[in-house]
Amino acid sequence: MTLILTELSQLGIAMAADSAVTMLSLTLNGKKILRPLTGIRKLLPIHKLEAGVSVWGLGKIDTIDTDVWLYNFITSNERKYSTLKDFVFLLQDELRKHIPDIDPDSYGTIGFHVAGFVEWKGRKLPTLYHVHNGRSQVLEDRGQASQIDPRRVNANQDMPPEECEKLFDQGMAYITRNGDYEMYAALSEIVENFFSELGEKGFRVPYPPSLKARADYLRFWIKTMSEIYSLSNKIPGIGGPVASLIISERGIEGYETS
Repeated sequence: MTLILTELSQLGIAMAADSAVTMLSLTLNGKKILRPLTGIRKLLPIHKLEAGVSVWGLGKIDTIDTDVWLYNFITSNERKYSTLKDFVFLLQDELRKHIPDIDPDSYGTIGFHVAGFVEWKGRKLPTLYHVHNGRSQVLEDRGQASQIDPRRVNANQDMPPEECEKLFDQGMAYITRNGDYEMYAALSEIVENFFSELGEKGFRVPYPPSLKARADYLRFWIKTMSEIYSLSNKIPGIGGPVASLIISERGIEGYETS
């Protein structure tokens, strides 16, 4: 399992991902068991574009580990992309060659958050593409679901720059999560309310209001979910070192794995 988080705000882009994967292995007597492994690189910078990409879902593409496949895709195709739009549609088309069609009612088996800055009306603003197969809740909410074939991988621009502009003008941010996110979603709502109450008393979390602090906050959440799993009766679905990436309109400003 996985937990990847991407936040777009007036401060910039913060991305974070765990590094665990659950693999099916055989014992000496032929019994199948699930083993949690860590150290998978689910979040990578795209240096040419000053952008980032993270992945959830399938641990392998064909017979290649997904993180290895993704790194090779980024580096071997540099001459073929010069914009985020180039990159996501190149990724979409390549994945369609390797990922079988799925049930159109499914919400997907694999997906990639691709985030960076683009020019919009004379200014640089963040944008987020979600390249995945299955239904798109975002496009369904916008009444645009008919624009994609949910059986296949699609490069969906979940957060265009014009939508970011509207949110930022209201002092709001946008965060999206994928993987094993249900428990995170429920817990984060409770904790965010608690932090809001603390803020009214002058105790601010996260602090200071910086892009680095936002990335650290995403890291906090992934590490918290990892600790909850480690204390539970479940095979750790989220765990290992956490990677984070921060991007401002000036470009990539930090990439951390720990």
